[in-house]
Amino acid sequence: PMRKLLFLAAIAIPTVAHAGGYNIPIENARTLGLSQADLADQTGAEAIFENPAALAGQIGLDISGSLEWLDNRTDWSNDGQSASLLSHFNSPPAAAISFGDVLPNDMMWGAGVGFHVPAGGSINWPAGWPGQEYVQSVDQKIYQITAGAGFQPLPFISIGAAYVRYQATEELHQEVNFIDHYGDAGIGMSGGSNTFLLSANGKLPWIPLSLAVSFKYKGSTQIDGNAHFTDVPPAFTTTLQDQSVTEQLALPSELHAGAAYEIIPDLTVMAEFTNEFWSVYHSDTFIGSTGFTVTVPRDYNDTQVYRLAGEWKNVPFLPQLTLRLGGLRSISPQPTATLSPSLTDGDSWAFSVGAGFDILPDLRIDLGYQHAFFDSVTASGTETLPGTYKTQVDLLSLGINWRFDALGRTDAHAQ
Repeated sequence: PMRKLLFLAAIAIPTVAHAGGYNIPIENARTLGLSQADLADQTGAEAIFENPAALAGQIGLDISGSLEWLDNRTDWSNDGQSASLLSHFNSPPAAAISFGDVLPNDMMWGAGVGFHVPAGGSINWPAGWPGQEYVQSVDQKIYQITAGAGFQPLPFISIGAAYVRYQATEELHQEVNFIDHYGDAGIGMSGGSNTFLLSANGKLPWIPLSLAVSFKYKGSTQIDGNAHFTDVPPAFTTTLQDQSVTEQLALPSELHAGAAYEIIPDLTVMAEFTNEFWSVYHSDTFIGSTGFTVTVPRDYNDTQVYRLAGEWKNVPFLPQLTLRLGGLRSISPQPTATLSPSLTDGDSWAFSVGAGFDILPDLRIDLGYQHAFFDSVTASGTETLPGTYKTQVDLLSLGINWRFDALGRTDAHAQ
């Protein structure tokens, strides 16, 4: 019973909110409204999350903050049976602050720090659903703290680097069938790891085209915690004991490449390609303190995301208004043989709209909305819960951005 129990617990990794694996979009309201296609057109402190090179050229102090509302809905069906995730409120935040200035010989610099939630998930299946022995609930949060700087050594060229700290928490529950009743098995874990982010920006002097590339190295994180069991019959108390558990959580490398082109003044189109190296996600291995090891295959594949967006500033009927529109296609061909109701990943489409309004010349509020819908996926493995999953995700973010330069200079954005 213990081996089976931890086998089932090991597959209970949180459900995806968007893109590959369990990544979620950056919560910044402007970025969300542009479907995260703004790598080559970063204009605020939030550049620290993906492109610290863009901090060089932003003059003065910039403060950015957003709060996101995330609703993840998954429906399961199999041979006339069906179940849907219970509604659960999730509100991941994002905040960043940066400062930039000029140097002699047309050089510039900028530095910043930021905090957001790049990955995780939260699922709550209804009580008594057919897959309760596979997973009942999961709550995972992976926090990212980033500190870095950008430097512009030559006009139209900038480079950047950042330190990245991941901090993860995870709690999962499943039901254990004792024939005459069900008991609860829960695992609570936490841990952290360190990695780095590199980026570069270029702007062609003869056309209004900006290019950017960034790479974040993988940050495999060991998380440690305890397993706890409730309502265990006396016959199982010697095997179902509370104990410590360790797992190595896969956080893949990410490569981003983007471009931004100003078609006419104040109208910019953006494109971005992302490769998430989920092929490092071979398995989930839980190691219990009683001396056993349980390994569950994952065998994930890399994910590619293609993004396109447009931003229209100073619209004629209301110059303080900025309008945004974006879309993406995520190609995430994950093995159906290891598909579980805790991580129903697959190919997906997403569309975004957003707006910004200048309350004051240096104070802007932003609103971004994205709807993502996943292709239906059907489990095929002998160790998986049979059935077909259909997932949709809604994300709404409200943010604020404040730019201040005590010397009254104009923001150069000379990237």
